[in-house]
Amino acid sequence: MRSILVAEYFAFVVGPALGLSLNDLYPFGDQAGDTAMNKNDDGSSPDIPISTLFPFFNHQHTKLIVNTNGVISFLRPVGTYTPNPFPIANDARMIAPFWADIDTTRGGTVWYRETTNDTMLDRATDEVRAYFPDFFRFRASWVFIATWDRVAFFGCSGGGCSKNNTFQAVLITNGQHSFTIYNYEDIQWTTGTASRGNSTTGLGGTPAQVGFNAGDGIVSFTVNASRSPDIVNVDEDSNVDIPGKFAFRIDASDISDGGCNTKGRLTITPRYGPMLGGQYLVISGPCIEPGATIELTFLGLPDKKNCERKTEFSMACITPMFLYTGDAIVQVVIEDQQGDRKTFLGRYTIINPADSKHRAYRHSASDWFSGRQQISWDPDVAELKDDEKVDIHLFYLKEEGNRGLKWQKEILKQGVQRLLGTTELFLPTSGYALAVRVTSSPQRNDQFERGIWSDIFPLALRSDQAYSLCKNWLNTEVQLPPLPSDDVQPCPCTLDQALLDIVRFQPDPDCNIFNRNSQFSRTGNCLHRRDAAHCIRLTDLGQQMDNLCCYDSSNNLIDSRLKEGGSLQRYHYLGGSRIYPYLTNFYFDVLPFLHCCRYTRNGYNVVSGGNIVVAENICPRFFTHREYSSCENYEPPRPARTNGDPHITTLDGYSYTFNGVGEFVYLKTTDGTFQSQIRFEQFRKENGDLVDASVCTAISTQHTNTSGVVEVRLNSIRTADILVDGEIIDFDESNAHQFPGAFVLQIASNDSNINSTKKEFIVSFTEIGIAFKAIASSKVLNILPIVGNKSLAGSLRGLLGDFDENPNNDLQTDSGRILYPNSSTEHIFDDFGVSWRITENSSLFTYEPGKSYDDYQLRSFRPAFSVPTNLPPEVVDLCGTDQECAFDYAVTDSADLAAETLQITVIFNTSVEASYEIKNCANLPSVVGGVWNASSTLEGSNATFSCYPGYEMDGEKDTSTEPAHQATTLTTNVSTGSVTHQTSTLNIKETLRQFDEQFNKILPYVIGGIVVIIVLSVVVGILFLRRSVQLKKMKNIPSGTYTHTDGFTFYSHETNK
Repeated sequence: MRSILVAEYFAFVVGPALGLSLNDLYPFGDQAGDTAMNKNDDGSSPDIPISTLFPFFNHQHTKLIVNTNGVISFLRPVGTYTPNPFPIANDARMIAPFWADIDTTRGGTVWYRETTNDTMLDRATDEVRAYFPDFFRFRASWVFIATWDRVAFFGCSGGGCSKNNTFQAVLITNGQHSFTIYNYEDIQWTTGTASRGNSTTGLGGTPAQVGFNAGDGIVSFTVNASRSPDIVNVDEDSNVDIPGKFAFRIDASDISDGGCNTKGRLTITPRYGPMLGGQYLVISGPCIEPGATIELTFLGLPDKKNCERKTEFSMACITPMFLYTGDAIVQVVIEDQQGDRKTFLGRYTIINPADSKHRAYRHSASDWFSGRQQISWDPDVAELKDDEKVDIHLFYLKEEGNRGLKWQKEILKQGVQRLLGTTELFLPTSGYALAVRVTSSPQRNDQFERGIWSDIFPLALRSDQAYSLCKNWLNTEVQLPPLPSDDVQPCPCTLDQALLDIVRFQPDPDCNIFNRNSQFSRTGNCLHRRDAAHCIRLTDLGQQMDNLCCYDSSNNLIDSRLKEGGSLQRYHYLGGSRIYPYLTNFYFDVLPFLHCCRYTRNGYNVVSGGNIVVAENICPRFFTHREYSSCENYEPPRPARTNGDPHITTLDGYSYTFNGVGEFVYLKTTDGTFQSQIRFEQFRKENGDLVDASVCTAISTQHTNTSGVVEVRLNSIRTADILVDGEIIDFDESNAHQFPGAFVLQIASNDSNINSTKKEFIVSFTEIGIAFKAIASSKVLNILPIVGNKSLAGSLRGLLGDFDENPNNDLQTDSGRILYPNSSTEHIFDDFGVSWRITENSSLFTYEPGKSYDDYQLRSFRPAFSVPTNLPPEVVDLCGTDQECAFDYAVTDSADLAAETLQITVIFNTSVEASYEIKNCANLPSVVGGVWNASSTLEGSNATFSCYPGYEMDGEKDTSTEPAHQATTLTTNVSTGSVTHQTSTLNIKETLRQFDEQFNKILPYVIGGIVVIIVLSVVVGILFLRRSVQLKKMKNIPSGTYTHTDGFTFYSHETNK
């Protein structure tokens, strides 16, 4: 039986029955530029095109209709004069401020207008923010005003025709969220005579109805007293404590009213915020009397601070600085003037500093040395806008005992005009891990400090300072247990593999290709790994260490001995037991890398006592404690796909089409600990017609006892949403969210071929090793599943097969029967696909108000099973020889769907190529005083050995001890196969020596000697060419073919590694 949801609001009377005056209504009439409807009975305006998309009941609308009988409708006119009880079907989607039998031929006028006038937008914005505190950042972009001015009722006679009603409906939106305000100036009648009302009083019979109707016969919202005599007092009632005024949010699948209540949980906005604190929260829910005191506590923290009462409906609170991430329980205690105390609880999520949005921006952020620097901020953010001036604070980390860290603070600048939005500052050398906070001034002693943060960044150092800090770090590191590199998941070998492996890795928040289009990357991308285009980190905390893998612009894994790339990390940036999220990793892993390898990469000169001492290149010593990135022994995960009119490729590579309608087991483990379910709905054309095809519209997944239920589903307003345990996840404060057992990421697309309105998500279940990439457009949700856990082989079931590397047994039904792989599409539909339909009790899906499991199960549906033989030219032009694209175009008549099917198939094929294991060699050896240079360790690439400045190859016993003037190099070809791997070991001799204090006295002789040496070097070089056999006597270099080039030492080594 179809369920019916009818929401009723029980309005309350506050104060004397005064109602609103005409001045309280939005301006209307000729002077306001309104359109007046012709005098009529039961009439309607023509379709009114509107200049924006208006969201109502989870649908977008481009037009509306104003109806004389007190209704604004969207799908068709409403001429019905007696209000039917909500809910109503037959596409009667309506906003009903006062649905009754109005006859303007007996008196009154109906006015309407669309406006984007700044004054009207400001007024609408203020009202929404006041009545809906959790939308304190809302800004109206469009308003529609409909006014029924002194309208009479049908059938009035005598004194009845002098009775009239004046009311107004105001529609407000920013394109994503929408609201309606009902204003009632005076209500004197409720019923026309055709609805059995009295002709002289306008009362009795079937009175007016106030509310909203979705038009599906399921969902509606009705204001209490509708269709009862008491509706005549609607001008004295309210849901926002203003007699005659009602406010509602109407964009979602259910209607929510404004105001406050005396029970329930707190509503906290924003719901997520930075670990560093200082965030301005608007908390609503309780009704707050004037003069009440409000005490805020985050459970588990000792400090208690006050909040500020903003209105009867809301309070403003500031968050403290945290040292952990994840959910925090918020407790608010409200004490009124009589001493009565009430306690309310809510939930707030703390975001990792690497993931949170920064609202203060460093200029020229790559290297901030001590000295003059520039910073900017948004002057209108809530944290600052209450004050005219701001202070600039510098925070820096100080190490305490047992590797603890503590923030220290100093003031850089005071009394800066907030509206400037930028200022110059002088950066001191107080610490090495820094953050700048733009702080509201003056601070309130009874509240936590409010402000907005920059990113956490390193202080750039001179080479001698960096060298000293690196040495100190090395001395400390030798006293710690070495990192167990053998137990760490190897890096993917190429960027394509890194983008595929969303199971074991996740994008590094500080450096990834998605940041190019992200609102979170204004300060910069890859600041700590300059040579990288994209980096990834382990998703699983494991032993609380991390493996950072970075890729260059050529899509190759970076060898960090050559360029700034990745390495093992002692601490995971997500934190862990007694490990501060991001801070510990930044201080003990990122900073040492920069000190040892960026600021001292080429060594430096120190003048001491008249002597010049050339320091060593200390970077290689860093990698004795943080092994550089390697893809040796890397095994890629395996992809699958579901796209278009569902075309499915299993994890073992078997492809088929299953276009059922309903909810099905997508993938599950045989022990039942993991299950993913997928929803297919019948495809609807732009004109609303249904076709014999289906598409994926939602997927819901849970790793039992490890994660919550994570659901991705299409949304006609926001394209798609992610829900965790039924709650929609907000990505305004961060693109990434960590949950127990699951990681979700919203990424910006860098693919220009796909519609810009699409959304792309990654959902990874970190403990079991299964992930999904969801690519959503307005009509279809495309899914790319990834499995990277080999222990699951053969233990999976569902539409994606069993993951045993045998595609021929993937058509296994729920009962265990296996269909032949050459089965027809119809046979697969009847005997395999529908066998995986879920039951109502097993469903993981969250159903919208008025919807249930049964609404999505169309068991009688029979799809089209084959492509028509004579395809139109436009299908061939778009699809070429791709049969899936042609099928989707022919069956749905949608070129957009067909094009998307083609595009997702290309993406999937790229993933399949990346899933093939790549032959690669062991890492080239580290050598004191030199380094191997290789674009990669993949089969067939070349490696060149180079000496560091101050070193040269020691080939013969009588090698010169002078410093090499140019890098000495040796080249080898890297290949694999049946060739046994050899390691070329070079004996490198340090050639540094101190100059004599009397150097200046013998300078002319030195210059003369250098000239002689250069001449002799040329002669010796020629002799070397003629006597190449002597080169084979060089110590520790494998025999092979070598050549010499005049002008500098160059050895070409052709022996296979």
